[in-house]
Amino acid sequence: MPLTVEPWVLREPTLDVDDLARTAALLTVANGHLGVRGVLEEQRPSVPAGTLLSPVHERYPHGYAEHAYGYPDHEDRLEPVVDACGVALDVDDEPFDVRTGTLEHHERRLDLRTGVLEREAVWTSPGGTTVEVRTRRWVSLVRRELVVATYEVRAPRGARVRVRPVPGCAGPSSDTSGPGLVTEACGHEDGATWVAQRTVLAGVGAVLATAHAVSTSGDARHRWASAPHGRALEADLGAGEAVRVTTHAAYACGRRPVENLLADARTVLTDAADAGDDVLEAEHRAFLDDVWERADVVVEGDHELQQAVRLAVLHTVQAAAAVEGTGLRAKGLTGTGYHGHTFWDAESFVLPVLDHVLPTAAAAHLRWRHATLPRAVERARTLGLPGAAFPWRTITGTECSGYWPASTAAVHVTADITLALVRHVAVTGDTELEREIGVDLLVHGARFWMGRGHHDADGAFHVHGVTGPDEYTAVVDDNTYTNLVVARSLAAAVDVTGRRPDDARRLGVDDEERARWAAAAEAVVVPYAEDLGVTEQSAGFTRHPAWDFARGPDGWTPYEDRVHYTELYRHQLVKQADLVLALVVAGDRFSTEQKRRDFAYYEPLTVRDSSLSASVQAVVAAELGHLTLAHGYTRECAFLDLHDLRRETQEGVHVAAMAGTWDALVSGFGGLRVDGTGLRLAPRLPPGIARLVFRVQADGSRLEVDARRDEVTYRLLTGDRLPLRHGDEPLVLTSAEPEVRRALEPVAEPTPPRQPPGREPRT
Repeated sequence: MPLTVEPWVLREPTLDVDDLARTAALLTVANGHLGVRGVLEEQRPSVPAGTLLSPVHERYPHGYAEHAYGYPDHEDRLEPVVDACGVALDVDDEPFDVRTGTLEHHERRLDLRTGVLEREAVWTSPGGTTVEVRTRRWVSLVRRELVVATYEVRAPRGARVRVRPVPGCAGPSSDTSGPGLVTEACGHEDGATWVAQRTVLAGVGAVLATAHAVSTSGDARHRWASAPHGRALEADLGAGEAVRVTTHAAYACGRRPVENLLADARTVLTDAADAGDDVLEAEHRAFLDDVWERADVVVEGDHELQQAVRLAVLHTVQAAAAVEGTGLRAKGLTGTGYHGHTFWDAESFVLPVLDHVLPTAAAAHLRWRHATLPRAVERARTLGLPGAAFPWRTITGTECSGYWPASTAAVHVTADITLALVRHVAVTGDTELEREIGVDLLVHGARFWMGRGHHDADGAFHVHGVTGPDEYTAVVDDNTYTNLVVARSLAAAVDVTGRRPDDARRLGVDDEERARWAAAAEAVVVPYAEDLGVTEQSAGFTRHPAWDFARGPDGWTPYEDRVHYTELYRHQLVKQADLVLALVVAGDRFSTEQKRRDFAYYEPLTVRDSSLSASVQAVVAAELGHLTLAHGYTRECAFLDLHDLRRETQEGVHVAAMAGTWDALVSGFGGLRVDGTGLRLAPRLPPGIARLVFRVQADGSRLEVDARRDEVTYRLLTGDRLPLRHGDEPLVLTSAEPEVRRALEPVAEPTPPRQPPGREPRT
């Protein structure tokens, strides 16, 4: 179902019941702790996973045909809980169902400014009774356990209606023999209900408590009555009269008894009632107003991209705002794709955006990673290594992946985490976070690398038997991306222990150990093909046979779905930006000419079977002057879920691609780089964008960048003094002179590199 293109609204103008799973993900309202997917309140037709709580998971045993040492024995999976916004509506004793009778009008709108989802429906029952239904829901970004929803029914010619909130509570479950979520207890009274659930093996409890306020118009009469599995509101509506139910719903979860969780949920409801709806919505709106003040990106000339980047920012914030104690999920709370796991893309793709957009959430995620450090240390011991080995995919900090070539071998995740901490401190100036968790993470990471890597007879430092970002090239020696992030992680550990000697001594770090880290960082191998003049993705990669694209698969079917991994691994076929990602993360290690040669070599090999590729390729393409190509990649990234390019949005949106849309615009066309020399910007716009405006953080200051085709204006919005570079030119903005303008020279686009056949950017 096409969605309208509007700058601040995602509108579904009609209903396609076959598309409900996709729109449920796109129309999710969430806060990182609690997510309510955009399912119809009546849940007819049923769409899976209406409400998700980040801590609520279950343990599922791994099944292996051939088990081996060190394989995880189970994986954790996010489990959907009972839906607070669910409603069963009967009209003159006929169930409201959009598939029956006549649906005369149906529209849903997600307001991107406010994070509020609204719905309007006009439905005539098979018996001929017409009702108008209006709903409204939002998840508080301030009170992370709270959902507020309204459900209004109006009868133009009169009707008898029956509204039962929170359907699906069928009483305590009797089958607790296998993994899953079961209902332990429930209670119902007029205007209130509660449901207690618990995962059988993980033992995580979830309690939903609701309070329902009823109002009517005209002379409409209403009453609460008994109903299967609860209480229902009955109302006799005269012509034009309406009944409205406003629901405050609170969730509490954890490994505590039902009575404790119920008390917590009821406390949330009491506090919400004391505050009042006006205050609840005002504080929620103020939170988002502050986000948009920092995060909005203005794109003039491309209306579709303008809407898409604002949707992307909202979803990124909704995935992160209240992640304390749980961490960022790859799908946020928009679906159960990837079983609700956290991956390395949280640190490498989402946190770089949150550092500017919502730094408190970035810090909360890093604190969660630090809280899982004991499990990472335990995993390293299982592998026979020192330090900490962070998991490839996880919910609680334990490794959940049973396929080791694309998990345990992908050791770069440990460096991705430590470098996310370093980058966060550089952007925000949060030295307290560095003291609190940074030294621990960096020291344990450095010790892991010294055990995982080795020096050869000539002193070069190698990291063998690894998988880099490209999952079509597994278990290789000296993956360039991995080696470069290892080198940066080691250098950062040397730096932080030098600046914080007391913390270093607490961890037993001495000068000799620091010297070994420094030597390894300097000696890290970056494989290079002299005959081709290109950096190798891994040692010997350019000597692998080329892939014959005539072998298929056709269209955009992922290669891994049609080609065995043994064939993928031995060919030059790249699933996602890998060496090209190294050009971004360690850009100062490469000359512009080298980047140009490397980009030209790897573009024809990269099939983008991952959502983590297009944004990276957009950034490098823009830097090298391929502005039209960069625009195409940016649009592909932005439309990945909005247009369901991968046919999997029904499992949840790709949060890293959402964040990548912001990054493609800001780091790509804005030229944003934050490195050891500070903040650098180098704006350049493609033909399809006339103006780009965005804001970034830098060491406690906020900068606005307003780029047009021939000129850029830098404005210091907060802070007393901000040094930066415009390209290679140093500038200083101060509160006394907060604005400076610079001319932008037109870019003569070079001939773009080829893409794999049939894999040009999808725009």
